[in-house]
Amino acid sequence: MGNLQVIVIGAGTGGLALAHGLRASGIAVRVFERDHNLTGRAQGYRLTINARGARALQSCLPRANFEHYVAASAKVSTAVSFFDHKLRRLLFVEAPNTEQTDPHAARPISRGALRQILAEGLEDTVAYGKTFQSFEKTQGGQIAARFEDGSSAGGDVLVGADGAASRVRRQLLPDAKRVETGLVMVMGKVPLDPLVRREAPSGVFKGPTLFLGPGGCSMFAGAVEYPPSQGSDYDREEYVMWGFSAHHDSFGLASAAGEVALADARAAVLAQMTDWSPNLRRLVERADTSSLLSFAVKSSVPVAPWATSRVTLLGDALHNMTPFRGIGANTALRDAVLLRDALASAGRDERDVLAALADYEREMIGYGFAAVQASLANMKRLHARSPVSRLATRAFFRIADLSPWLRKRAIDTGG
Repeated sequence: MGNLQVIVIGAGTGGLALAHGLRASGIAVRVFERDHNLTGRAQGYRLTINARGARALQSCLPRANFEHYVAASAKVSTAVSFFDHKLRRLLFVEAPNTEQTDPHAARPISRGALRQILAEGLEDTVAYGKTFQSFEKTQGGQIAARFEDGSSAGGDVLVGADGAASRVRRQLLPDAKRVETGLVMVMGKVPLDPLVRREAPSGVFKGPTLFLGPGGCSMFAGAVEYPPSQGSDYDREEYVMWGFSAHHDSFGLASAAGEVALADARAAVLAQMTDWSPNLRRLVERADTSSLLSFAVKSSVPVAPWATSRVTLLGDALHNMTPFRGIGANTALRDAVLLRDALASAGRDERDVLAALADYEREMIGYGFAAVQASLANMKRLHARSPVSRLATRAFFRIADLSPWLRKRAIDTGG
């Protein structure tokens, strides 16, 4: 189908990567974003791009953008660590790629910086201040997207890349659900000053670090710091970020339904850390008040393949997952490459566009919801209330720490 025109709803990580990939493949694409500009909304914490995500970025982005991504990222992760709440080592796994210059090494990057880099070169492609309202099929067979400001746009394919609360998904798959997991997470960040460098557990400066606590709670932490010689025009804020998660009743909540905004998130966390390491408690105590946020942890429910149309989904718009594997953005980037390839083949008239989209959806649903389930299984393992289950988890990590094969399996399935 020559002269294919694609509409993407959402200028997030997956949507912008897809737009670059389509343009490089000669496919006309327009992106519509509800935000009024790149920086008008708080971008949250950093995310970590793993090797698969980096290869997806490299595949989709112009060389200059990808080089900016590598240059703007923080120090690469050299290990993943597990401790108990008293800082007793459970498991330490070295990362396979640890060179700062290795483009495929796992590396933290500011969400805002990544979004800025992904938007470079798409100034004539992204329309801001466009809140998607609905879509419909036109008499000519195209898909028309309608926006709250009364405007509309038409194309041959519409891609919903509009996040976990996707309006595109709501219309396309009204029975698809996101459910409460019963957990609440509180997050915060501590400016990386000399005192924090001395007091924070050493593992957080090597990469993602998890602390298994009593009573079905856990905490993770990681540092964002930059090589001394590295210059960048992007965000270079240095800090330690942490997240504390527990069952909703541990926070004194009747349920974790809907939005959760704890009146005093810091006090709520510290009340559950009375017998934790003082160094971990101090991370919570010293967090910037403005950085604290709390939310109910949700997860999408797997869906079976649906009747393919010219409307499809990408990333969190379909397979939204808990944060307990840290692969949501990387899975969205995997989607972007797969969908780029599918639409490129249709644009070259090698396949019918519906057949190409059906193949994309079938594969994306498979690995996307496998990631959702793995993340959910991790969540349950890390927050088990049964003393026997908690003991078994700790025992597995300690045994894995003694075996290279088990160490790799622990990260593949549990980290």
